[in-house]
Amino acid sequence: MKIKKVIFILFAMISLSIYSQQIEFEKTLGKENVETLNSLIRDFETKTLKNEYPNLKTENAYKEFLKDILKYNYSLLENRIFPESKLKLNIYCVPDSTWVEERELSSGKKSEMIKTKYKTKYKCLNPKGKVIYSSSGYFYGNKKSKTLRLVENQKDDVQINFNSIYLKALEEIPNKSKFVEYYLKNIKLTADPIHPFLMSHYILKNNIDINDYFTKRLIFINMFYR
Repeated sequence: MKIKKVIFILFAMISLSIYSQQIEFEKTLGKENVETLNSLIRDFETKTLKNEYPNLKTENAYKEFLKDILKYNYSLLENRIFPESKLKLNIYCVPDSTWVEERELSSGKKSEMIKTKYKTKYKCLNPKGKVIYSSSGYFYGNKKSKTLRLVENQKDDVQINFNSIYLKALEEIPNKSKFVEYYLKNIKLTADPIHPFLMSHYILKNNIDINDYFTKRLIFINMFYR
């Protein structure tokens, strides 16, 4: 009888800790962003996953999705560009404009093999909700036509918004899980979402709890939400 009571108390303490983590995260992220994210998660589970894996329960559908990623089946990840929103600009810095600059030769003439610079202007939100801009540029020695294709292929790429309430909300979670720590460590190293294959491998290899509040949201945000 005492053992059952101890188990019940431990379970209650764990549940309370998990609930307090969620409350802390949602408080920092803000009501509007939380409502948007919860709505997106519901749609992902009841429409995308349900349509793809109609005979599976939600948890198993998530697992099957991750297994498909490990088989290089990225069909669910195609055409996943979501419209701009407050939530999106808090999670990512999104391309605002892209262009190509050419460097002229000393003679003033241009060449098909001349170095070209691919530049992107990004926009996102700071913690006060103000739109801020940043830019990046890369030199390429390819032909102009190839560089233009590169611009087209990368025009929807996003970068992690390091100056955001989203990152702050994750960092301030008390007693973060191993998976949240893994996510934060990797996005800080690259400033990009984690490659779907690597995240899927980590989750399945380490038996991460799929039903966990944060696990579901990080899977969706990192792999699907762009």
